[in-house]
Amino acid sequence: MIEGLKSVMGSDLMAHTIVAVLIVIVFYMSSRVVKMLLNFIGRRIFAKTETILDDRILALVLAHVKSLMVVIGLHIALREILKGTKPSDETLLQILEYAGAILYVVVVILVVKILLGVVRVVIDWYLDSISAEGALDLKRTLGPLTSKAASMLVGMVAVIVLLDHFGINIGSLLVSLGVGSLAVALAAQDTLANMIAGFVILVDRPFRIGDRIELATGQIGDVHSIGLRSTKLVNFDNNLIILPNAELIKSRIVNYAYPHNRMRVQLNVEVAYGTDPEKVRQILLDIARKHPDVLDDPQPEVHFTAMKDSSIEFALAATSSSYARKFVAETQMREQAYLAFAKEGIEIPFPQRVVHMKSQS
Repeated sequence: MIEGLKSVMGSDLMAHTIVAVLIVIVFYMSSRVVKMLLNFIGRRIFAKTETILDDRILALVLAHVKSLMVVIGLHIALREILKGTKPSDETLLQILEYAGAILYVVVVILVVKILLGVVRVVIDWYLDSISAEGALDLKRTLGPLTSKAASMLVGMVAVIVLLDHFGINIGSLLVSLGVGSLAVALAAQDTLANMIAGFVILVDRPFRIGDRIELATGQIGDVHSIGLRSTKLVNFDNNLIILPNAELIKSRIVNYAYPHNRMRVQLNVEVAYGTDPEKVRQILLDIARKHPDVLDDPQPEVHFTAMKDSSIEFALAATSSSYARKFVAETQMREQAYLAFAKEGIEIPFPQRVVHMKSQS
């Protein structure tokens, strides 16, 4: 074919240029066929899997098939044109060299775009799967950060590859970046420690937004938000408590909302000596069983816990449906017990002391 074109055109360069144009056209036209073939094969294979990750990656690759085919065609076309050049064609060779450099940059940009797309798809899929398990704040908080970090990392690698391809010494650049990174890390070590701790909290999820937790200091609050630098709690006075993540991850935390929302309710009462224990037990059990916030399973129990100086003590142990109803349930049952004891004539004694006086003769 080349020889025929040479005889018709009378020029090797023109013949190879025509072949190069035909190569680009063929690759462009065949990109549709390749896209349809990959779509058909990929759908049949990935339809057997349960995850949607492979479907998203396939859709991303299919969106760039035409660009990849055109770039491959241009690369082959440039090589074909170079076959028809002579050493005397200095201007053309320089143009082709510039075109090859531009094509290389386009290839790197296209590969970076595809890699970033795959990374973001994987990150979104992972965060969606975690969010479905209850960590609704994770994607909103961690998603932008991981996407930006991945973009910066892939972008830096692409820049290094481009500089190395064009013969630019990147050793000094890497040393400068290393020294600069070390200086930044030393200057912002507290912030970085909080960010790393926030990342660990978001991934490990010892608590979630809305959970009620108790800190090692005794403070109790509901988790308002989980950030990369700090975690915010709202206490019972509706005040916001801001805790650095680096301190929070080192301390002991009690999560009242995990693994379930149920919480123990305990009511301690004291009655006078001589009171029938069984009567007190029945009154407390009736109060607990009739309360809407007390669960039937596990069943409420009443225990005779102590014999004190002037009273005997009973403890009602039950389980509330939610930690948020614990205080309300205890308050209401305490009031009902007070009224029930007064109605049944059960005395709630005051502290008493018996004093013996000895007379001296």
